[in-house]
Amino acid sequence: MLTLDDVYAFEPIPADLRGDPAARHILGAQCGVWTELIDNGRHVDYMTFPRLAAFAETVWSPAKRDLADFSARLAVHLRRLEAVGVEYRREEGPLPWQTRPGVSGRPEDPVEWQAQLAAWTSNLRGLA
Repeated sequence: MLTLDDVYAFEPIPADLRGDPAARHILGAQCGVWTELIDNGRHVDYMTFPRLAAFAETVWSPAKRDLADFSARLAVHLRRLEAVGVEYRREEGPLPWQTRPGVSGRPEDPVEWQAQLAAWTSNLRGLA
């Protein structure tokens, strides 16, 4: 599971391209939600929000970002999501109907998980 802080720390420009003129060819980013294991819309909300807000901030903002400022603005945005019925993942944890029996909240070791993500996406690096 990627936490909100993990997503906010994402840097869309690979480290080896920062400062390189080739970085100007990076025109955008995408944030996919793979729903083959998500069985209903309520769970899609839970899996997507508020991480989608953190992702949007990372790809639309300069590299120097302020997590505290984002968190303050996110608090206002979460009230908007709630008002329109989005069942987002609360910071204090899932609501009772958002839990899945037998599935712990963060089963992977963060370092191992980052290595796995890097392996899965290694073929995407260097594409321009």
